[in-house]
Amino acid sequence: MKLKMPSICAAVSAQTIEGFLEALGNVGSADLVEIRADGLVDSTQINELLKQAKSLTGLPIIFTLRMKEDGGAFSGTEDERTACIKGALELADMVDIELRMNEDDRNEIIKIAHEKHVKVILSYHDFENTPSEEEMISVLVEEEAAGADIAKLAAFANFSNDVIRLLNVTQDAREKLKIPLCTISMGQAGAISRIASPIFGSAITYGYITKETAPGQLSVKELDVMLRAVGVRK
Repeated sequence: MKLKMPSICAAVSAQTIEGFLEALGNVGSADLVEIRADGLVDSTQINELLKQAKSLTGLPIIFTLRMKEDGGAFSGTEDERTACIKGALELADMVDIELRMNEDDRNEIIKIAHEKHVKVILSYHDFENTPSEEEMISVLVEEEAAGADIAKLAAFANFSNDVIRLLNVTQDAREKLKIPLCTISMGQAGAISRIASPIFGSAITYGYITKETAPGQLSVKELDVMLRAVGVRK
């Protein structure tokens, strides 16, 4: 699967399959869909959800299942979450897992994903601050070394200068890494990064269809209009 650069990903979360499908009927100009399955009340329905999502949208699917400490809503155990992720690899085109998850589980998921030709996004989130530029570069380099196909970093921006530092890292990492990257400044101060990061080299920008799945998100429609206006999307 080759990514359109930059790709707009429609991030969707709901409590039921019906809720997901209602949102997925309006993906608009999105290139990818992220299924935030941690919102699903019944996790045994994950694979059925993925089947219907692929059939309805015809778009590549990123599967994400976050624990509460990583900004998600999954309330099961880590073993249960790992089992759900492994099961989803039968249907997903890409999977987003955390760099800091248990290393053995992480490595096993990466191995299985690559055997099934599923791309792996390794992600790191800081929901309170933006780390130093050195720390952010180090995280992205570590993600690549750990086997990521896409290195992702999202950090909360408390000040506009935090966004500038993240954009500097995006530009530097684009030259250092051999894989695509995705960088995001979360929060209201970081909303501009949803447009600016792709200009600086971020491969994916996330937008919502009906409601935000992360602080500072713009809608898919807003992203498409703005990225076309600045000439990075045709």
